[in-house]
Amino acid sequence: MASWWHYENDNVLCELCPHRCLIKEGNVGICGVRKNDGGELVASSYGMVCVRNLDPIEKKPLFHFHPGTLVHSFGTFGCNLDCDNCQNYELARSRSGGSFLTPQDAVSEAIGQNAHGVAFTFNEPITWYEFVLETSGDAKEKGLYTVLNTNGYIRKEPAEELFTYIDAMNIDVKAFNDQIYHSTCGGKLQPVLDTCVLAKELGIHVELTYLLIPGLNDSSDEIADFSRWVVEYMGTDTPVFFFRFSPFHRLSNLPRQSMDRMLEAESIAKQAGLNYVYFGGVADAIKDTMCPACSNIVVERKADDSTGKVCFRGDEVSRFCPSVAEVKVNIQNGCCPKCGLSIPIVL
Repeated sequence: MASWWHYENDNVLCELCPHRCLIKEGNVGICGVRKNDGGELVASSYGMVCVRNLDPIEKKPLFHFHPGTLVHSFGTFGCNLDCDNCQNYELARSRSGGSFLTPQDAVSEAIGQNAHGVAFTFNEPITWYEFVLETSGDAKEKGLYTVLNTNGYIRKEPAEELFTYIDAMNIDVKAFNDQIYHSTCGGKLQPVLDTCVLAKELGIHVELTYLLIPGLNDSSDEIADFSRWVVEYMGTDTPVFFFRFSPFHRLSNLPRQSMDRMLEAESIAKQAGLNYVYFGGVADAIKDTMCPACSNIVVERKADDSTGKVCFRGDEVSRFCPSVAEVKVNIQNGCCPKCGLSIPIVL
């Protein structure tokens, strides 16, 4: 049985995410996963693993969290948003699939792969709530770190319960305009921003991704507003990934994002005060981490083009981006060895 719901007017009201779906007997919520079965809310994706993969942590993408380590990634079906640009829509819109795995078996599998942590990605892990919660708890008991790649569309109370067991998150901010959020994703912006702030307040390591879609969310004003919000509410040291849009799903009619726009976004973000800005979805996306004070390389990342130039946004496939072959960390006692500035990277 699922958690975070109550019976209401002969239906069940799911209280996991901001949609708060009122679900009739035999139906599912917007996510396609949480179902009214005989007057009880059932998590139909519980334990159903559709995708699993051993990855460098940099593919999540997380650049400031245990660089150079390996994470075993799991995903299922379902999503509580419906993004026009979704690169994993086959999983996100599916209503079934996968093979059953217990939380204990998932953790054992990760340990058997010599992984340092487990990640929940590919689809939206919030809809996999109960399985993620139990697996994360077991993983932490076994000494593994835990990661979410998420759209952040979750209500505060269930988030507080789940985030107790989460060490790091990459949160997708789909746009910095509520109208665009509604029209292209079927959601609202503020709950996502609230999740970002909550995660930071709870001590979770947070990195942010912003996909730049031509003509939709890539205006200079919107990028500046987003960057200033990150500076004010998340801090200047929060890593931000600007991801290059490629035509996909219902936005296959749009052109690929220009590199000029990507570079302009980086410049705007840095002018706003962000210290660590990275790219995704481009051939040279694997950037070194530089000390913002003296430009010394504190984390060096070497790319591997042997994979046919396929990279992952979270783990959503995006073309023309190399994988990470080698990571070298040059930090001493948490600081840049050249100038002594504190470098906010979890080692």
